[in-house]
Amino acid sequence: MADRKEKAAPVSGANDRVCEHLSFAAKEAFKRLRTNVMLKFPEGDTECRIMGVTSAQPSEGKSTISLNLAYSLAELGKHVLLIDSDMRRPSIHLKARVEKTPGLADLLGNSNAIASSVRQYQSSKNDTVFDIIPGGNIPPNPSELLTSKRMETLLKTLKTAYDYIILDLPPVGAVIDAVSISKQTDGMIVVLRENSCPIGVFKDCVSQIQEANVPILGFVINGALEGSGKKYGYKSNYGSYGNYYGSYYK
Repeated sequence: MADRKEKAAPVSGANDRVCEHLSFAAKEAFKRLRTNVMLKFPEGDTECRIMGVTSAQPSEGKSTISLNLAYSLAELGKHVLLIDSDMRRPSIHLKARVEKTPGLADLLGNSNAIASSVRQYQSSKNDTVFDIIPGGNIPPNPSELLTSKRMETLLKTLKTAYDYIILDLPPVGAVIDAVSISKQTDGMIVVLRENSCPIGVFKDCVSQIQEANVPILGFVINGALEGSGKKYGYKSNYGSYGNYYGSYYK
């Protein structure tokens, strides 16, 4: 792969609801999420860790959580790669203001070099930087590509260059992709939007991940109002989700 500095390019017109442009409370929420995730792994761990981020249903905000978690980890000087693995509805390129193609689908479906698919997010306010592989051209067979031997080989290769790899995955309740690839991760993060996900859909999502014998690193409650006091618990009309991590992102 090309040297990290050679790929550097400032992001112009970045979404003001992403990364360094978030409110103080939102930044602190992601720092808490970052800390809790890092505590899931052994102290002094030098192995690259792969984390999947998913949700029970669409429109829960998982891609925004993935992007901000990548930024938060990169703030510590970690080498971080965010892969848009939701090849049916890729959105990371829009949020990060990077080119969509070539991306993951092109890497898995063709013989594209890894370096040609890697973009770099460079903070406009400080020296925080991390890499992104966008979704690429929408393929006819995303499930097969995501669970292919080529994907497994790609992740093994990428692990040699990064401290953390974050996979932005499709919702568990919509397609089988997230559960299928979860075994290649060190754990999953589940995102739920406040007052959005029915408890039955949520429980089915958790059950599918548990049946795959993949650790759940934590849950993010998305869309909670700042100062609402809901950061460690969530109760809605659908029932209680218990004591999980909270995000103040709106």
